[in-house]
Amino acid sequence: MGTKLSAQEAPKVRFEKVSDEEMSMKTYPNDTTAEAVILYDEGLSRVRYDLTSGFTLTYERFVRIKILKPGGVNWGNFMISIYSTTKSHEDIQQIKGTTFNLENGKIVRSELKKDAIFRERENKYWETVRLSMPAVKVGSVIDLRYGVSSDLTWNLRPWKFQYTIPVKWSQYRVIYPEYYTYNFTVLGYHPLLYNKQSQNTESISYSETVDNSGGSSRYIPNTNLESRTISYLNKIFDYAANDVPAVKSEPYLTTLDNYTTQVKFELSNANFAAVGGRYKDYTASWKDVALDLANDENFGFQLKNDNFAEDIVNQLTKGISDNLGKLNAIYGHVQQTMKWDGYKSVFTGKTLKKVYSDKSGNSSEINLLLTLMLNKAGITAHPVILSTRQHGIISLNHATITDCNYVIVMAVVDNRPILLDATEPNLQLGYVPFRCLNGEGHLVTKDNSDAIPIQDPRSGETTVVKLEMTGGKVGGTISKRISGLSAFDFREAVKSAGGKKEFFDKLKNSSADLDYFGYQYLNLDSLNQTVGVEYKIALKEGQERNAGIVYIDPVITNRLKDNPFTLPVREYPVDFGVQSTESYNCQLTVPEGYKVEELPKSMSLLLENKGGQFQYQVTQVDNKVLLSLRILINKAFFLPSEYQSLKSFYNSIINKESEQIILKKI
Repeated sequence: MGTKLSAQEAPKVRFEKVSDEEMSMKTYPNDTTAEAVILYDEGLSRVRYDLTSGFTLTYERFVRIKILKPGGVNWGNFMISIYSTTKSHEDIQQIKGTTFNLENGKIVRSELKKDAIFRERENKYWETVRLSMPAVKVGSVIDLRYGVSSDLTWNLRPWKFQYTIPVKWSQYRVIYPEYYTYNFTVLGYHPLLYNKQSQNTESISYSETVDNSGGSSRYIPNTNLESRTISYLNKIFDYAANDVPAVKSEPYLTTLDNYTTQVKFELSNANFAAVGGRYKDYTASWKDVALDLANDENFGFQLKNDNFAEDIVNQLTKGISDNLGKLNAIYGHVQQTMKWDGYKSVFTGKTLKKVYSDKSGNSSEINLLLTLMLNKAGITAHPVILSTRQHGIISLNHATITDCNYVIVMAVVDNRPILLDATEPNLQLGYVPFRCLNGEGHLVTKDNSDAIPIQDPRSGETTVVKLEMTGGKVGGTISKRISGLSAFDFREAVKSAGGKKEFFDKLKNSSADLDYFGYQYLNLDSLNQTVGVEYKIALKEGQERNAGIVYIDPVITNRLKDNPFTLPVREYPVDFGVQSTESYNCQLTVPEGYKVEELPKSMSLLLENKGGQFQYQVTQVDNKVLLSLRILINKAFFLPSEYQSLKSFYNSIINKESEQIILKKI
């Protein structure tokens, strides 16, 4: 591995043949902070003909990893996803792994055992093969090789060139016959070393017998009747990348996988017309997906088994004449009665009657139950499938249910669409959890599907602070009004702490700048109202009694002290998820015997393309100093080209909020 490579020369690495240099490596020169490094990663996907099963798809991977620090030991654990349903499945085979350690100057091998390999069902479509390499520690070199075979030629595997640890060399070869057309997409920000296309000729040999009665033919393997050969072109794609830096997690990102360098494939069509076969189009639409879901026993069929819900819905809506009132009653009932098990899924694992009886379910079960009950009350409601922020973006080129992992509900009341998710008992009507804010979802009806933007109304927090100084001590009150997802977060924080008192005690004990003496929390259980917060406070750092000059920080809470955007350049978008408004108002009573010596200057700042606004105003009226500041984020999504402006915007806020009011003794 020490040989210097030419621009496009692949290193010659053999499985289980490790070098002394690899064993003695202490750090990776290109990233000395790396906990581990992928020294070599090689993949091959190939579609070829088999006389017994026709065209099959095989996938092979060989990866070598060096463990450099204790945190890198987890890279000895692998997860391999394989497609598996009752109708078709992939087979994983030829798993072979070895860990190499240097002990007393000698290389010691530890081989992967079968009892370290497990299979787990993830959902209706996928299983995960989990394996743990033996004897992994700092200094280890890991070699792993495995293969996957199937007749699912549509499932040509993607290839990742980039991970959260650096990659020294990565290459991927894809080979398939001219009869197939795959669309491919290269994603990410690290450039590939090369992306080459070529072709070669391959042939199929078989024996043929003729059915004289009908003139048709059939292929019979392993006979000596009459030999035939069909030649076809193979399309060959070669990709490689070297010295790939680790992809780093940054604030306001969805899943890192959206931004890592990788190549993906989607089967467009298979055309065997030239050899007497048929043409098949694999390009599905979301309408096709909706139709499949409508007829699926674990989705659409569940919405037809509604007899159990009639009495429940009638009881919940008794005496309520308007649909919005009925919606509130049903949503609140499902939201407060059902417990989400934390599992994200498009499909149910049990009947909705059983879900209601158990009082718990996954995201699909709870929200399909809500859909069913709303429909039973005469309210138009349909499920919406989507991909959560950590699951990845939905493909723009090809509709596939496997891109989705979650279900919410869209109800229509008075011609107004309302998005709902009953998995969270502290979530206000008309909002969905932050995890769902990931672009578009798809509305599912019995025969169609529409793209639905998944957006929440603006979240906000308004703070009013009143301060006065007595005997050198600055104290007063803080009042807050919190709405939207910010209110949900506050309610969740109180719940997580164990209650109001426990939350207040935690706040009081952890505050470095303020002493808290009393509290009041309003509307915690009234989800459709803003949360109210009241505190009595005092600044911990007092002023010298009768001091000639007094310095007061007017922004005593919610102050932005650190810029979340610190990188010189950011390659990824900034995704806030939701628009927000933060308002802060402070009224400082100037104590008797003092005058205002200096006030911060007012300012107003706009982000480009009206993406945000910062307003800061200070005035004096008699013995009151009035400060008003407001931060508006008007877009949930910012492009990398807007990063510098956003970074500068936050630096200006930090600098302005740190400015002080100066009082002078008369």
